[in-house]
Formats: sequence, C-alpha cells, structure tokens
Amino acid sequence: MIIIDGQTFDVGITKITRKASQSAESLGTTLDGKKHYDVKGTYYDYDVTFNTRAMNVVAYDRLYELITEPVEHHTVTIPYGQSTITFLARTKVGNDTLKFNYTNAKKWGGFTVTFESLEPQREV
Repeated sequence: MIIIDGQTFDVGITKITRKASQSAESLGTTLDGKKHYDVKGTYYDYDVTFNTRAMNVVAYDRLYELITEPVEHHTVTIPYGQSTITFLARTKVGNDTLKFNYTNAKKWGGFTVTFESLEPQREV
C-alpha cells in the first residue's frame, strides 16, 4: 500500500530501493587537521516498482495520472522499516511498458517511480 496526496493505492510493490543521504555544510578544517561539518539531517529517497499485474486498469490510470501530475511535490506515505514514513517528495517517473492491448482495455507494466525527498526526515 502507498498513499500519495491523501489517496490510498492498495497496490503491490515488487521492489523498493531506499537510499539514505545526509546533508551537511563544511565548516572547515581545524589546526589538528580534523574536518568539521554542520549536519542538517538525513534524507530518504525511494525507487518503487509497482506490481501492475495485480491492479485494475482504472486504478493504474489514476495512480499514473497522479504521479505524473505537473506539481512541485507530492506528500507520500511509504513503507519504512516495520512501519511507514510520510514526507514531501519530488517525483521522477521512470518508464512503463504497454504489455497487452485489448479491444476494451490496455494493460501497462513495469512502472517505476523515484520519490526524492525535499526535506530531511531526520534532523539534528
């Protein structure tokens, strides 16, 4: 399950890659050679691949339209450890592929999205 801008999507996720990074500004080097930094916090970015085989076409289209909406950011709730984390994220949309083209519906697959955190989730 994933929540984007308050909309819940009960969708399978085939893969999540979580990347933690710290933001810090260099304060310089003291006479003893030690470098000092002003650490701002830790950001978590996610690469998510959705299991679109388990989604109906209407739910998939709703998810795709929301994620590709031309807005500055989305509020995302996503798995984190044994719980979830909610944060502001910029989306970088990967690819999806048309798998089947039926007369009354099209089935897409391989939808991958990167959620890039806009502010630290953990602050000093």
